[in-house]
Amino acid sequence: MKKFQSITKSILLAGALSAGLFACIGESSDQLTIVTPATGARVKFHHMVSDGPGVSILVNDRQFSGVLTVAPASPGVITYGNIYPAVDYATIDAGSAKVEVVVPASGTSQQVSLLTGTVPLEANKYYSVFAVGSAATATLEPLVVEDKLTPADTSKAYFRVVNTIVNATTGYDVGYNGTYAPAMTNIGYKKASDFVAITPVPTGGAALPVQVRVNGTTTNLAPATFTLSPIKGRFYTIILRGRVGGTGTQVLTIGAVTNR
Repeated sequence: MKKFQSITKSILLAGALSAGLFACIGESSDQLTIVTPATGARVKFHHMVSDGPGVSILVNDRQFSGVLTVAPASPGVITYGNIYPAVDYATIDAGSAKVEVVVPASGTSQQVSLLTGTVPLEANKYYSVFAVGSAATATLEPLVVEDKLTPADTSKAYFRVVNTIVNATTGYDVGYNGTYAPAMTNIGYKKASDFVAITPVPTGGAALPVQVRVNGTTTNLAPATFTLSPIKGRFYTIILRGRVGGTGTQVLTIGAVTNR
C-alpha cells in the first residue's frame, strides 16, 4: 500500500473530475451501489477547484466515492486539495465512462450536479483526473493525465509536475534540490510534465527543497521540502494549486501525492 508524502505548507489527499454543466438531479437508489469491477482502468480523482464545495463522485450513474451506509444516508464528500481513493487507484470498467461530480443532498437541499461528461479509459492503464477551474465563474472542467508508471531505471525514483493554478497566465519552473530538468520548465495551466528520474532520499536523510518560480525568474513562490521514500522505482506527482494572489485556502501552494 502506498502512503502520501507530505510537503511543507500542504498535504494533498482526495479528488474529482469531468466536463461541465450545472443542473439539479434527483436522487436514485442506483447511487448507493459502489462501482467495484475486478478489472479495467485504474483511476485516481483529484479535487483541485480551490473555491469549490465538497463533492461526491458518480460513475455510470452509481455512487463511486465515499463511505456509504444504510440509505438514505449521504456519502462522505471530497474537499478541495484531496483525492480519491486516498491509497492506490480505483478500478473502473474500460470504455467511455460517464462521470458526474455532485454536491450531495443535505437537509432540504437537493443534490446538485457540478460536472458531468464522459472520459475515455483504456483497460490496464493508470489515470489521474483533476477537477480544475473556478466554481464562481462556472468554468469547471477535467484534466485527464495518463500515469505512465514503468521505471526506466529501477534504482531511481520519479516525479512530475501538474499545474492546476486556475488564474495562471504564465508557465512555471519547478526544481528539486536546485535542479531544473527541461521537462520541469514553463509548465502552463492544465499541463503536466513527463516523469523525471531522481535519486531517492536515503533512509534518515534530510528532506530536500522544492522550488516553484515563474518561468525565467528566480523568486521561489511556494517554498517547501519534500522527502522521497527510499523505495526505488516510486512515482510521485507534485501539484501546483490555488490562485496567483490567492489568500486563505486559495493561496498558491504545492502538494505531493504518491502514484505508486
